Amino acid sequence: MLGRTIQQGAKHAGQISSRAVSGIPTNAGKTPPTLEQFDPLNPGEWQLGAAGKILPRLPEGTRVGKLVMGKYGLYDPKLRKRVEAYSGGLDAGKKSEAATPFDARLTNVAKALAYLSLFIGLYNAALLINGKPLWPLTNLKTPE
Repeated sequence: MLGRTIQQGAKHAGQISSRAVSGIPTNAGKTPPTLEQFDPLNPGEWQLGAAGKILPRLPEGTRVGKLVMGKYGLYDPKLRKRVEAYSGGLDAGKKSEAATPFDARLTNVAKALAYLSLFIGLYNAALLINGKPLWPLTNLKTPE
């Protein structure tokens, strides 16, 4: 029973790793430069990974899970699409808060909440200055 579970787990792990990366680095088998020799501004065929490890650079377009390797590193394609739409809106001369339809809707919601807060603050100030309830609270009867 345990042996079969281990075999299934190993088979599943092999399937995941074979699907996760769709490119083979061109510098396989080469030794990376030391940290002192590595130039992050001109990395060449190497890149900095997690915890400062120097890793081989994957070819552009290589998929790693849900991420894709680009010119400057891994990126999320959905986020990249939003960034390009935002940049296109700015290039078209739109304001940053209305660069994309999503940003315009978010700005309108924020403005509505700000105006509502301002109105409630002014109403509360008027109640304090008047000293008595104002409309719509004037017709309320207090229990005695």
